[in-house]
Amino acid sequence: MLIDRGLPLVGYRFAVVIITTGIPNPVDIEFKEVSGLKMSRGVTRNASMTSLENQLPTQSLVLKRGVFTAPSPLLLSNVAESLFWGTRMLRKDIMISVLDDDNFPVNTWVVSNAYLESWDWDGLNAGSNDLLIESMSFKYSGIKYIPLKFTKT
Repeated sequence: MLIDRGLPLVGYRFAVVIITTGIPNPVDIEFKEVSGLKMSRGVTRNASMTSLENQLPTQSLVLKRGVFTAPSPLLLSNVAESLFWGTRMLRKDIMISVLDDDNFPVNTWVVSNAYLESWDWDGLNAGSNDLLIESMSFKYSGIKYIPLKFTKT
C-alpha cells in the first residue's frame, strides 16, 4: 500500500508574521531568508536513568530582508525597542509559513516568546550594486511545528 506524501515543499515561497503584544503585523511579511528553525531539548543521563532537563535550550532565529526607504511597522517597533535596549525586552511570537502555489500556508512554525537579540546591516560598498540587507536575530526557547493541509474547492 502506497501512502500519498504529496510533493516536496519549496523553500523559496514563505511568509513571516511577527506578532507583538498580540497584534500581528501583516505588512512586514516578506523576508529574503529565515534560518534557525530548530527543535531541541536538553537531556541528562545519570547512570542508567535518562531524563529531560527542566529548561529548554535557547535557540537563535535569524530573519534577513532588504532595507526599504519608507518606514514599516517592524522598523518602527525595532527603533522603539532600541531606545530601551539596555533596560527592556519586548517579546514577540513569530509565525513562519511555507506557501503553496496559491499562497496558502502548507507548513508553519510558531516561535513563541522571542526577543530581539541583535539587529545588524551588511557592510556598505561603493563598488557593488547589491541591496542593503538587514538581519534581525531573535532568541527563543519555544517552537511548534504545524503541518497544514487545506483542501481547495
